[in-house]
Amino acid sequence: NASEQIAFVTSILAKELKKPGVSPEVIKTIKNKAAVRKISSHIPELRTVRAQLFTGEKAAPFYPCLVKPCTGSGKQGVSFVKNDTDFANAIQYAKSAESDKILIEEFIDGNEISVESLSAKGKHFVIQITDKENSGPPHFVELSHHEPSSINQNIKHRIQAIISKLLSAVNYTDGASHIELKVTKTGEIALIEINPRGGGDEISNQLVTLSSGTDYLKGIIEIALGIFKKPTTLHIPQYAGIYFLCAQTKNRLNFFKNADKKSWLVEKKILNTSLQDATSNRNRNGYLIYCADHKIGINE
Repeated sequence: NASEQIAFVTSILAKELKKPGVSPEVIKTIKNKAAVRKISSHIPELRTVRAQLFTGEKAAPFYPCLVKPCTGSGKQGVSFVKNDTDFANAIQYAKSAESDKILIEEFIDGNEISVESLSAKGKHFVIQITDKENSGPPHFVELSHHEPSSINQNIKHRIQAIISKLLSAVNYTDGASHIELKVTKTGEIALIEINPRGGGDEISNQLVTLSSGTDYLKGIIEIALGIFKKPTTLHIPQYAGIYFLCAQTKNRLNFFKNADKKSWLVEKKILNTSLQDATSNRNRNGYLIYCADHKIGINE
């Protein structure tokens, strides 16, 4: 449920079997980051993000900016750019991600979050909001996720309204969605991207259910069967999160090694203690999942 390729295949199957689902055309639109930028620019509650397709220029139209493939996921091919030299290197890096087009976007500084939603018959339900920690420039590899988000209630209410408008604008009718946003210091909300699937990195598989009490995977199945009912999220003081291990997080190695006897440990996997620099979400060295009555820090 956390794969763009599977989302597209599922949309075709749903159409052929006449089951609830999003059309293949909508999936194609959502996967095209340039198309989504154009559609989302009509939602006034979202901060407008300057963006344009790369057409062979030797310099970016504005700095700082992000250079990224028009299609793709997992932070592959994404670079932060602040000058012409960075720009040339970033274009080559984006091309290596096997996307036919490259997008240049204004860089928005702020806290990154993701919104985990379920949609059924055109109605949209925000189940959880996730705080996301990343490595920063140049590739913004994700280093941890924590639920629920620490953002204030006012911003949460604004996000719920934005998500409903955004999903309706792209004609997303049935299924899970994982929408990445940035919240600036002044409270502006900017769109990073829409993903027509549940969140990866165990967000869909475990974190949402652990933190909210709503069985997220069950909800996805019920939508596909046409028997989904409005979810009820338990108001419990429950927190869940995942920490990743790589060269950028070498200070977490002892935290990982000492976690086995902790009551909050849900799952741990260390693939390799020879830590390597992670350049995307696909080459990290391990992870640790927790669930507790508070957010677990690496000193616990």
